[in-house]
Amino acid sequence: MVTRGGVVTERRRRWARIATASSAILLLVAVVSLWQVSPELLESYDPEANSLVKLGPGESVTFAIEESEMVTALRLSDGETPDSELTLLDEEGSEITGREKGWSDPNRLGSDEKTIYSPVRIFENLGGNYTLQNHGDTDLWLVDDEVSADKLLGNFWMYLFYIGCCIGSPVGLVGVILAIMVWTDKKKMPDQFLVINNGSVIMDDVQNENSDVERSEVAPSPFWKEDVRTSEDPQDDVVDETWKRWDEG
Repeated sequence: MVTRGGVVTERRRRWARIATASSAILLLVAVVSLWQVSPELLESYDPEANSLVKLGPGESVTFAIEESEMVTALRLSDGETPDSELTLLDEEGSEITGREKGWSDPNRLGSDEKTIYSPVRIFENLGGNYTLQNHGDTDLWLVDDEVSADKLLGNFWMYLFYIGCCIGSPVGLVGVILAIMVWTDKKKMPDQFLVINNGSVIMDDVQNENSDVERSEVAPSPFWKEDVRTSEDPQDDVVDETWKRWDEG
């Protein structure tokens, strides 16, 4: 006898295990891939080795860039985000303000794994001749992030990293949801059973069956008649016999 709810719960439990195991394997592949590609990743995004320009305090330079979706200005970080203290002008002398650092613009680690660079300004969709002025008292780097990303294209480990992260994370989420559903089902009482009788499947409600049995044991049958016996009063017979004697006398 197998409960119908139990069958559904067992299926969910099986798929929860499959999804969780698959997610763990994919995320493990992503971690291993990131470890393998990390040296090349650090080198590609190291401002010291891959910058468009590098300016000392108070310096200014004019440079040309064909086209780039994202260019980042960085300074050395001592634990806090430094001020931008720069000015970027286009060919017409108009200032390009760019945007401030966001959550998607983390600090960068140098190839020596010690130096930390912090983004101070991000410029998007640049193309043409520009003039960069450094108003700060520290060095300033300008990095073309699109060029840095292109260096990693075709890297086998990078593809595995993306696959592991992009597929492993949602699969793991599905596994967690199924596990929660299984845990919730355990608190519910099964309401129906599948009874296999001579090869046929019969659906039976156990709760209703138990209720019917209890009612059949307590409620009397509508066709049952109580046997009531009445006893005759013996005094009536004695009185009748006495009258008979008076009449005869």
